[in-house]
Order: sequence, then structure tokens, then C-alpha cells
Amino acid sequence: MNWQRKQQDKCNLTGGKIHNMKKIHEIKDKILIKGVLENTEFGTLALCFENKPYSLPLNFVEFNNDIYFHGAKKGKKIDYIKENSFASFSAVESISFLPSYFSTADENASPATHMYKSVIIDGIIEIVEDYDVKSLALSALMEKYQKEGGYKPLNDEIYKKIINATGLYKLTPIETSAKFYLGQNFNEKRFQRVCEHLKQRGEKEDLATLKILEEFRGS
Repeated sequence: MNWQRKQQDKCNLTGGKIHNMKKIHEIKDKILIKGVLENTEFGTLALCFENKPYSLPLNFVEFNNDIYFHGAKKGKKIDYIKENSFASFSAVESISFLPSYFSTADENASPATHMYKSVIIDGIIEIVEDYDVKSLALSALMEKYQKEGGYKPLNDEIYKKIINATGLYKLTPIETSAKFYLGQNFNEKRFQRVCEHLKQRGEKEDLATLKILEEFRGS
């Protein structure tokens, strides 16, 4: 009985620690989540039909709280969408890889880790046929990827044929979750060592990572 109780206590402690770790990295702020969707160039759309999963990397844009993708009007993706409208989408914004020696001097490989921001959206996907909606969503896609402009607005008549020929798909979110792994769980010693190594390496990405780590350390 004592052994069983000790094992149960151990499980409770371990489970609680894991739960707390997850909570540390969970993000609820809609503005922060929106920022990841704006900064990430590619995401992965996951579909399923007859217990057969299918995932594919896609450009995307968040527009009016929905996620839009474009592509061909025929193919495996379309077949899956027509048979099962439930879908999941994930986007990951890579921040920086931290080598193991950034965290420890004992040549242990275990502390090697990656700083990132991720968003997962579960929802209902549908094929968009309305021309005006397609034009607006594709305009938002262009604005995301070609911020400098240099093209005629997509409401111009020259685009009518290609917009009609382009497939557009909308994912309406049902549940959205986000996880930012930015060293929130580092103890002070590890945090300071990582920061020092980032400063020493001194690449543009390192300095940007340092700023982000310090920002979330204080949050």
C-alpha cells in the first residue's frame, strides 16, 4: 500500500510539473497570436478522410478572423475537403536554435533546444466560390507577401479570368491554441548563460532572440 501511494504521489508530482510547464508556454493573447500568423510565411493544413491523414504546406493569410489558402480547383486536397470539412492548421515562427553549450558547460547534449512560436487552429474548411470574397482574400494574401506593392489592385478587370480560375479555401476557426517556447522555464543561471552566448555570437538573429527572451522573461 505504501509503495502504491508513493508511486501515485510521484505521478501526481510529475504530472503537475508537466502541466505547469505547458501552462508557462501557453499564449492566450489574440494580438500575439495574430502576430505569428502575420509573420509566418508557410503553414501546414491537415485533412483527413476515411482515417487517412493528409497534410500539406501552404501559403496562407488571416483575413477577417478566418484563414485563407489558394490553389488548384482539382486534386487530392479538394477531394478530402469535399468529404470531410473538419481540418487543422498549424503555423510555426522559428526564433532561434540554441546549441546545448549555450545552456551548460558539461558537454551534455540534452539542453539543446529551439525557440519558437506556434499556433494551431482547428475548424471547418470550405471552398469559396463568391468572386468578391475571392478578390478580397487574394488581395490580403498579396498584401502579406508583397508588402511593397508594385501591382494593380485585384479589383482590376485584368484579374477576372485568373481569379475565377483560382481555387480559394477558407478555414473558420473553432478552437485556437498557441504555444511560445521562449525560455520562460529557464532558471536564472541558465537564462543568463544563454543570453551571454547570444551576445557573444552576435548575429542579427541572436540579438533579436535576446530581445524576445528578455521581453517574455518579464511578462
